[in-house]
Order: sequence, then C-alpha cells, then structure tokens
Amino acid sequence: MSEEETPAGRPAPTAEELAGAERVRYRRRPRYRVLVGLGLLVGAVVAAVLTTTAVDTQTYSRAAVFGYLLALLGLVGGLLGGLVGVVLERRGRRR
Repeated sequence: MSEEETPAGRPAPTAEELAGAERVRYRRRPRYRVLVGLGLLVGAVVAAVLTTTAVDTQTYSRAAVFGYLLALLGLVGGLLGGLVGVVLERRGRRR
C-alpha cells in the first residue's frame, strides 16, 4: 500500500476529486413488503395452531374454521406488520 487506501482496497480520493462532491445523507427505510408478509405468515401459523387445538364441532369443518381464521388473523398480522414498518420509519427520521 504505497498510497492511502480505503477498506475496499481502492485508493482514497484526492482533494481535487472531492472538491465537487456533495455530502449526502443515506437514510435506511424498512421494507414494507417483507414486514407485511411476515405478519401474514405469523397470522397463518397462529390460525393453523388454533385450528388444530380447537374442539371439533358439527357446524363447521376444520377447513372452514382454518379459512375463517386465516382470513381474519392474516389481515390482522399484515396490518400489524405494516404498523411496525411505519413505527420503524418514524424512529429513523428522528435520528
């Protein structure tokens, strides 16, 4: 390393190269698609657990109970995942 190098192994920029450069601020944002998807997945798992542990009834089949719970808990889980994303984004703006 005859010249000063960056951790990536490239030479450090000179003062002339930095003269026209602007300082930018990189802000990380949460990925809402991932958070909503995780909420849906958690809702589906909870629906499956509740369906398998529920007492059998004559009125509804297990598939119908699972479908209803999946729709309800999937929606709730997706909304909670989106809400977590909004909270994370707002916390990131404050810093």
